[in-house]
Amino acid sequence: MTTGDAATLADVLAKRRDVLAAVCDGPLDKRTLVDRLDVPRTTLDRGVRELVDAGLADTVDGGVVATAVGRTVLDEHDGYRRRLAGIAAAEPLFESLPEDTPLDGRFLAGATVATPEPTVPDGVIERLFESVASARRVRGVAPVALSGHVDTFDAEATAGDAPPELVVSPDVLDHLIETRYDRVLELVEAEAMEYYYGPTSVCFGVWVAEHDDRADEAGLVVYTDTGVGGVAVNDTHEAVAWANECIDETRATATKLTAEEVRERRGLPNATPDIE
Repeated sequence: MTTGDAATLADVLAKRRDVLAAVCDGPLDKRTLVDRLDVPRTTLDRGVRELVDAGLADTVDGGVVATAVGRTVLDEHDGYRRRLAGIAAAEPLFESLPEDTPLDGRFLAGATVATPEPTVPDGVIERLFESVASARRVRGVAPVALSGHVDTFDAEATAGDAPPELVVSPDVLDHLIETRYDRVLELVEAEAMEYYYGPTSVCFGVWVAEHDDRADEAGLVVYTDTGVGGVAVNDTHEAVAWANECIDETRATATKLTAEEVRERRGLPNATPDIE
């Protein structure tokens, strides 16, 4: 067995990826591989030879099986392709984001992207509500207030077992208190929602919805000057980990909102105990 350099491995994988994937379940004899892959025997022989020469497969007991190197290289190759596909799918989102936006390939690989339709520009935000609906717990960062959708988000996000955690910018907090004072105060006093405020390290909204009956989901919302530019959702472990990192980083420098501060920001006196 010989092992090729990176360029050789990449070249062999580009041509023989399907053969290598098939023999990860090996050893398989060549007749089985011909039937499974629907290729001529001469093509299969050439492919097997190239995989063996590159150290990606071995012939044993009359069959072909992937080596440990072959399985590892295949995983890396497929992950790379998924990340590229995710970046390509997210192209409409990048158009609405600054050049230095920290979007990670871990989130983009396998993400589904929805962009607004001209006839229903706000319809794309429904994907966020689908994600947080019936979630056990919701966490997120909101650098922009989604006017017209806050009530729906509250209703969906607060239906779980744990109070949602939402990090907002100071401007968003002021907007919420100005337009929804009674509701914000009610949520904070009842500990039904945990608000944190401070500088947000991301220019997009990001959330994690933890579920009991399906995979946890991570998502992001991209904003434009006229509304929502798109929504992306991913339920892979890597995507959820990345989103949690974004939220944790922003929350680490944020301040938890109290009921007393809600009143102060509204310019109202705080309740005082009765004096007997």
